[in-house]
Order: sequence, then structure tokens, then C-alpha cells
Amino acid sequence: PSHTQPCHLQEPPFFPDSLLHNNLHPHQAAATALHILQHLFRTLSTNSSRQHWPTQARNDLLNKLQHHIHHLEQCLPDNAAPFKGPRNQLLTINKYFRDIHLFLQAHNHSACAWDHV
Repeated sequence: PSHTQPCHLQEPPFFPDSLLHNNLHPHQAAATALHILQHLFRTLSTNSSRQHWPTQARNDLLNKLQHHIHHLEQCLPDNAAPFKGPRNQLLTINKYFRDIHLFLQAHNHSACAWDHV
């Protein structure tokens, strides 16, 4: 998104370090990536994001996200248990995206807030 005024907002949530420095089994990594892509797709699919993104670019991005989501869903076995361990990655991802939604809502989903995210 583009905005015309300088942005002076508090910092948006940072991606959780626990997901960056983790040696995951390939199925766990794929399931984690799938969950992140699903959240991104839901976030960018909302009506509140539509006004701040060029339509064609947004549609292209959503189509590519959907393609990768479908591919990852096909790769994961039905019985995969991707979120085991001392720190539940599913909860970490959910909290991260909840914080993004709260940040966007607090700033009325402005182009400035989208730029920060």
C-alpha cells in the first residue's frame, strides 16, 4: 500500500524469534509455513485491506498464496502432528497474527498501518 503522509505509529508486532531459530522436522516446517500462509491469506482477503492495495497486485498475491497453500496441504500427510514440543508454535503464530489484526484495527486499517505491517 502507499500513503502520502509520513507515518508516526508505534511499531507493529515483530515476527516471533521462536519460529526463526527452531530446528523443525520437515513436516513440522511445512505445517508451520502452511499455517502462516493461511493467516496471511485471511488477513489480505478482508474488505478492510482492499482499499489500500492495487486490485490486480492484491489478486495476484492472493492467487499465489492460495496456490502455495494448496500445494502444502497436498504435501502434508493426514496423520501429521506438526505442533509438538515445549513451545506450541501454533499458539505463537496465532498470537502474532492476532497482534497484527489488533494493530491494524487500532489504526483503522490505514495505509500507514498496512505499510508498517
